[in-house]
Amino acid sequence: MSEDELKDALNSFTEALEELQDNLSTDDGSKPLDADDKVPTNPSNRNQDDGDGSTDQTPLSEKVYASKSKNSGDTDLSKVGTMDNSEVAQNVQIVMKVLDGNIQRSIAKRGTYPGGLPRRYKRMNSFYEIEDVDPMDATIWTKNLSPQLPRVHQREKETMGGEIAILRDISTSMMGVYSEWSSSVVKAVVELARTKRMRVGYIEFNHKSFKTIVEEKFFTKEYETILESSMKTECSGNTNYEEALKDAISDFKGRGLRNKHILFITDGIPTSGDTEVRRERERAKKLGICIHSIFIGSKNFPIILNNISKETYGSQFVAYRAQNGNIRIERKESSIAFHRPSSERQTEDLLNFI
Repeated sequence: MSEDELKDALNSFTEALEELQDNLSTDDGSKPLDADDKVPTNPSNRNQDDGDGSTDQTPLSEKVYASKSKNSGDTDLSKVGTMDNSEVAQNVQIVMKVLDGNIQRSIAKRGTYPGGLPRRYKRMNSFYEIEDVDPMDATIWTKNLSPQLPRVHQREKETMGGEIAILRDISTSMMGVYSEWSSSVVKAVVELARTKRMRVGYIEFNHKSFKTIVEEKFFTKEYETILESSMKTECSGNTNYEEALKDAISDFKGRGLRNKHILFITDGIPTSGDTEVRRERERAKKLGICIHSIFIGSKNFPIILNNISKETYGSQFVAYRAQNGNIRIERKESSIAFHRPSSERQTEDLLNFI
């Protein structure tokens, strides 16, 4: 082969590589990350000993996408293992039924409200309440004046609204079908919150915490913004419970009668930060926050996750990959360890706990 022919072949090969790179970028909207865009796999972000007695740069990892699309609605059949997402939707409904029950019980509490319905009697505190005075008591009081004022109707209304914070693990181990499924859970919870007129906060976390802020606020009723954020399925990094819980709990204000919930979705135990999250658990209890947890994986339910939900009276679920490749979810048994049943129970049986 002559030198000119060799150059032509090399040019053709280079052009083919460039075309291939362009095609790959067009198909899924992503390109290999530059070194500056990669995130450290070491959460401390410090140099590490490479094992040869010398210090090398912290290893970097690329963000990876769970499917051909960054959006969870674009299902990659090779990843999910099913022809549609009906199984995913069905399993999400199991979680929603339990959360709805927990939220409804909290909403059932009534609070004093001037424009509410008369529910009971109370002693008049000021003459501003004269319109709600009991006629018989008022008649007796006018004939026998005393420091004790007559009874009035106490107006109350059911406490609606409240807040729910959704904490979603996006560490490297969540990539693939787990990320797709957790995204579906987030979207279903947001829709449930919409029906209850609750404000929603959304956090994605790995070794760091990433808050979704809308108009300088964490809790919001801008549901579409939260839904848009939840569609991302990129994953990277390690797992830190502390940062995410600290960020979420710091935005809950006061005790009151307000509905306060956290949904914590993860597939692993914490590997950085305070792995016992003692301070966050104590703050959640003082504020009356229920922390519900979904652990994704067939291994034993983490003791720390069990403690978090148990101490705050939250519900606990275990999600795992069934033999057909679909994600199945069950409510966690009372024991700490979870063992997958030898024969899968029917979905309808899972609803009998309410």
